[in-house]
Amino acid sequence: MIVLMLILCLAASSAFAASTKSRYNSKNYTHNSRYNGQLVVNGVDVSTWQSKNSSWNKAKADGVDFAIMRVTWSGYGRGTLKTRNDDTFQKMYKNAKAAGVMCGVYVFSQAKNASEAIKEADFAVKRLKALGVYPKDLSLPVYMDYEFAGGRLGRLYGLKKTNATNAAVAFCNRIKSYGYTPGIYASTSFFNNYIDKSKLASDVDIWCAQYYSRCEYGGKYSKWQYASNGKVNGLLSYLGYRGNIDVNFWYINKKTNANPMAVIKGRTTLSVKDAKKPKFTIKVGNTTLKEGVDYNVGGIRNNAKGNGYAYIKGIGKYGGYALVPIKITGKSTGSTTANLNSKCANYLTYASKATSKYIGSGPSTSVKKITYKKGNTYTVDTELNMRKGAGTNYGRVLRSNLSSEMKKKTFSGTYAVLKPGQKVKCLEVKSGWIKISGGWICTGQNGEVYVK
Repeated sequence: MIVLMLILCLAASSAFAASTKSRYNSKNYTHNSRYNGQLVVNGVDVSTWQSKNSSWNKAKADGVDFAIMRVTWSGYGRGTLKTRNDDTFQKMYKNAKAAGVMCGVYVFSQAKNASEAIKEADFAVKRLKALGVYPKDLSLPVYMDYEFAGGRLGRLYGLKKTNATNAAVAFCNRIKSYGYTPGIYASTSFFNNYIDKSKLASDVDIWCAQYYSRCEYGGKYSKWQYASNGKVNGLLSYLGYRGNIDVNFWYINKKTNANPMAVIKGRTTLSVKDAKKPKFTIKVGNTTLKEGVDYNVGGIRNNAKGNGYAYIKGIGKYGGYALVPIKITGKSTGSTTANLNSKCANYLTYASKATSKYIGSGPSTSVKKITYKKGNTYTVDTELNMRKGAGTNYGRVLRSNLSSEMKKKTFSGTYAVLKPGQKVKCLEVKSGWIKISGGWICTGQNGEVYVK
């Protein structure tokens, strides 16, 4: 990743405590005191700048427990947004998963507004699904990598905070509508100056970049990209030699939840072989959850004798996680199981089916076809551009041309972009478009429904 770094002074309320010596560049890094007692997990992020022939088995043995991989990216030249695939993703993802590395993905964004961010999210999800990478396959989120590139000639030069925030919100909402967990990656300075974090949903994961001895971002974050000069066994540059790698810390709360949602049973003493794919029985009430459907299991420091962890991540209507301590020995302990709730940090949550109708498939499979009628009122289900006519070949409507009532239903910015949840009255129907006060909006495409 390209990172624009600016070291900012913090308020006196920020405090730092424990330090970690990175095994990948031998430098010391001090953690914010809010993470005292939490598990600090080592990971990397990679893209086409790394070789797809890297050895993820060697990387796992060198302590890499998670990897966030670029799946798609946008060019930073001026003009129309151009989205592209990262040609190393498919092979690196497959090999990392096979090595037991927990995976997430990121999208290098150059979105100037909400509609462009939605385009990037759709493009990324389309590729993930084409490769068979569904929400159940990822232990970490799908991140919007939001940063400047190209200097004064870059697409984002002159970006306004309102537009950047709207784009971040739109990306995360779109990713979540497909059942994936959303996240935002940015530098400390970008978060401070361009994203109003109060507008982001509470379940949006924050991944902060600051190449310094400590991360000085004042908000909460779960991951810190602390350097770009890590040397990791097995991970090669695109030229084929052991090159620089972006390295990260992931903070996981390992305190036991006094009121866990699920009952988890399993073995905590395992052989090295069993520790690579630990098995558990998980129940919510009388329902036994299914691995690969309701949850997946990853491993932390689980490939050699010693003390490690199993990381259980909920899928779909089962959100949150459970962190189970395991002891790895040279012998198998058989099939004896024990209730693990008193030993593990269990933060698995449950959402009703009514709130998870899009999980796993995106909007296209969950909504019946609608026949739009003049005079009826409908609800906008996502961010929508308003056009001057029925089709994308028509220009976008300027927000300044809207009535005061319609302005309230749109995001701030030059062009009219409807907010999700807004009610609109149909004035005319033409093919897959309806006319509303101020312009035309698309009702849906490729099986997806935008107006309900």
